[in-house]
Amino acid sequence: MRVLALADRPFHADVAKLAASYDVDAIVTLGDLQPSWLESLDTCCQPKLGVYGNHDDEPYMTYFGIDNLHLNQLDLGELSFAGFEGCVSYKRSGLGRIGPSYSQREAKRLVRKLPAADVLCCHCPPRGVNDDPDDPAHIGYEALREWVDRHRPRWLLHGHVHPAPGSILTHIGDTKVVYVNGAKVLNLT
Repeated sequence: MRVLALADRPFHADVAKLAASYDVDAIVTLGDLQPSWLESLDTCCQPKLGVYGNHDDEPYMTYFGIDNLHLNQLDLGELSFAGFEGCVSYKRSGLGRIGPSYSQREAKRLVRKLPAADVLCCHCPPRGVNDDPDDPAHIGYEALREWVDRHRPRWLLHGHVHPAPGSILTHIGDTKVVYVNGAKVLNLT
């Protein structure tokens, strides 16, 4: 299955044209996206699924018919997808909450509801996966790491963080990890 994954920054290309030129089977959104970047999604016939990021302040998944994976599972042919939204809560100077964020404790309670799946789609990665333990805004979810260790999905797709070049983690055991920043075409086989 070939998917177009989108997260965190502009793609500088029309999403529908990207999806068509790469002949993707599905479009996956991983959060922190502006509705203006996604306007052509209305013309895409592929399944669209995803999660919100911590900077998402508009319900663009509703606007564009994107199935919300947060704590849900969706089967697409040979693969099942599940998701977890937002990031670890942190103090923002002068700003309240914009998009979804959870304390580690809140996330632990929520992750108990996360069904097993072949592909985990999340905005914020699990703890220790391309995150920055010294940056409260870009630390990973401890409970998601436990979930991955227990359920061993085939794929983990995430955005949110800014790993240093050459330090990107690509596997947790048998799980293939893909960091997305912009647009990325993936063959999930």
